[in-house]
Amino acid sequence: MNSALLRPKTRKNGLSTNICYQSLWSTLRLYDKPKINDRGRICFKLARLIKAQGINNTGVEHIRAILLHRYSLTCTNGFVKSGFIHVLEDLLASGRLNLKRLELRYNLSWYTETEREELFGFLRRLREYSQRKQPDEFSMAIIANPIFLESGIHAQVLDMEKVTSLDLEMDWQYKGCGNDERQQIFDSSWEDSDSDYTDHRDGLNDLDDEEIWPRPALDHHASADSTRPSNLEIDTSQYNTRLAGILTHLLSLTTNLKFLAIRSIRDSGKRYADFKLSPQLKVLQTTIKDLPRLHTLRIQGKLFHPSFFVTPPDSAKVVDYDAVLSNKWLRCFRECDFTNVTHLNIKFRKDVQGRGKGCRDFRRRPVDYVQVSGLLRCDIEGFDIVAPDLGVCILRSNGKLDGLSKKKLLNEVEHPLQGPSFTV
Repeated sequence: MNSALLRPKTRKNGLSTNICYQSLWSTLRLYDKPKINDRGRICFKLARLIKAQGINNTGVEHIRAILLHRYSLTCTNGFVKSGFIHVLEDLLASGRLNLKRLELRYNLSWYTETEREELFGFLRRLREYSQRKQPDEFSMAIIANPIFLESGIHAQVLDMEKVTSLDLEMDWQYKGCGNDERQQIFDSSWEDSDSDYTDHRDGLNDLDDEEIWPRPALDHHASADSTRPSNLEIDTSQYNTRLAGILTHLLSLTTNLKFLAIRSIRDSGKRYADFKLSPQLKVLQTTIKDLPRLHTLRIQGKLFHPSFFVTPPDSAKVVDYDAVLSNKWLRCFRECDFTNVTHLNIKFRKDVQGRGKGCRDFRRRPVDYVQVSGLLRCDIEGFDIVAPDLGVCILRSNGKLDGLSKKKLLNEVEHPLQGPSFTV
């Protein structure tokens, strides 16, 4: 927001005119976009303006959308220190603010009891306001580490029914606060993710031979204390049943979700073990598949394991996958018909650190065919890393692709990335 627009305009007789226009206030971004960590300077300007002119002489009542960045809900930020948090809290409580949308980076985790009351007081007012509205009257976009949205915490302050956009930042190195329950990283009840179907056409059934590829031995130190790294340096994200449960419960509450992004912001850098689909991950798959109104699904980076495939719900139109993805992931992909998906984007990232080395999930194999056939737009990069014939299969099965998509796929087919030699 331009600070010059916050200064009151005056007539020649000294009387002030309307200092702000409705269009200026309709979307209130409480930070400078190029300087997202601006310590809330805009909030101080707004607070001074309201103190000098009074709420009735400003454009506050025209606010329809509020955008709060990740540092807003901390007591050191200007949103709190300036007192602007209480201005909005009072407007919400009085009904003078007809808010339509809120974008919130939710990261409340460390605070004193005094800070808790101040910060959660605003969120409770917001929840009360939200519960008075219908889903088509008010919606929220939440950006958060899912650990911060555990059951019992977010239920106190967020109306999950009104969340239509959810951007989950997966920090695989974050273990939570000191009083978090310890995670048992290995379990004896894993099921093979390929046990649901087998197909003689794929030529990959030899990959399921447990005698050839045994599971890594249990590291007793890691199981006793999950904050200590495994001596085997094996990535154990697929065994994180606590996080799988948090995601499942969270998504079961967001019945009006239209946009879902799950993306990794940090990874452990350890080697991948062969993937085993646990009961908890199966439930998570089903929960995402059953989201009734989801339009866009975006997976960026590792989600538990490069072989963990997430099927979009029937309502989805746009699907993006961008990560290190294995041939075992592709086996599930090729069997998915993506019922109503029209826009599909996949970027196969190179495993530059060789973390899949020795893991059977990463053998380069052809897919032979794909079930998806209703695509209008498709952009797939780097498929030669995993399956050299994927581009041809997509082109063969999707005759309605637009010209640009066909051109890009043909370019990938003609100029594939240099990968390991193809073997059958």
